[in-house]
Amino acid sequence: MKQLTWVSEHLTIVHELGHIFTKAVDVETIFLKANQLVSRVMPTDAFLVALYKEGSDEVHIPFALDNGVRYHPGLLKYGEGNISKAIMTKAAVHIQTEKELTQSTPRRWGNRQCPTSTAIFVPMLLGDQVKGVISAQSYREFAYRPEHEELLRMIGFQVASAIETAELYDKIYRTTITDEMTKLKNYRAFHEDLKGWLSTLTPDQSLTLIMMDSDDLKRVNDKYGHDMGDQLIQKIADAIRDVQEREEAYRYAGDEFMILAPELSVEQAVEKLERIRNYLEEHVLITECGESVSITLSAGIAQYPLDASTGDELKRVVDYAMYQSKKGGKNCTTVYRSPTS
Repeated sequence: MKQLTWVSEHLTIVHELGHIFTKAVDVETIFLKANQLVSRVMPTDAFLVALYKEGSDEVHIPFALDNGVRYHPGLLKYGEGNISKAIMTKAAVHIQTEKELTQSTPRRWGNRQCPTSTAIFVPMLLGDQVKGVISAQSYREFAYRPEHEELLRMIGFQVASAIETAELYDKIYRTTITDEMTKLKNYRAFHEDLKGWLSTLTPDQSLTLIMMDSDDLKRVNDKYGHDMGDQLIQKIADAIRDVQEREEAYRYAGDEFMILAPELSVEQAVEKLERIRNYLEEHVLITECGESVSITLSAGIAQYPLDASTGDELKRVVDYAMYQSKKGGKNCTTVYRSPTS
């Protein structure tokens, strides 16, 4: 009865956690809130969340705190230690002394001056499937009672549910900003990223925009069919990925592509376009009849804030530069320069 009373007194906190998780759309927020609320219901000098995918030979630890210090994400070999034991048995592992913890844990982490002495490792279950482990740890021996274990089990279930929901949300969101054919980012993502970058650039930073358009799509569609035209678009996407580094790439519309590159110089942008063209020269299209079909690109380059003061203006001037490449004979690059530059 005493145990049930104690759990009942803390159910309001568990309920609060569930309410918070219904609004959490990113995994990092889930980890932080879980740590905060676990710390309210039990001694928590250290805290971690481990994630596991069935059949994997590794356990991922994306979140680990000890004495307020956040540790880098890590991997553990599945099958060793208390985390794996909790996953394999689907039962909590309750360690009550430092000696017992040292004997059962092949790898220690955290505060060396004040090592953990008590730990609870609780599997996070959704139905019969183990999604990972949630662990609270204390520097004191015998710091936890069975009711702490039960509360951590409830919280672990909510954490697992929230992570699954957040991952599903992320997957759905990624489909809305990804071009289905090329797997590059799409038109919507371009405008979101452009707005985001322009809002965070400091006065001494720049943003380079590259726009490119195939010179051959209509001819290829008319002569070889739209399936070959789709292959042409995919080849261009492959060429962009081959040279992509820190910049972001987009299939903007049809056979038009954009690259957003903070702090990329004009000279570097020109060189990157030449590398894309070299890739396309080396990876020509081959028709069913064995005929080789070359792919060429017309491109424009513009920079913010040198050539434009807004995102819309930047799009307009890079489109103008690309059009000048079309007028100038195609398969070339034009760097836009404003009258005042």
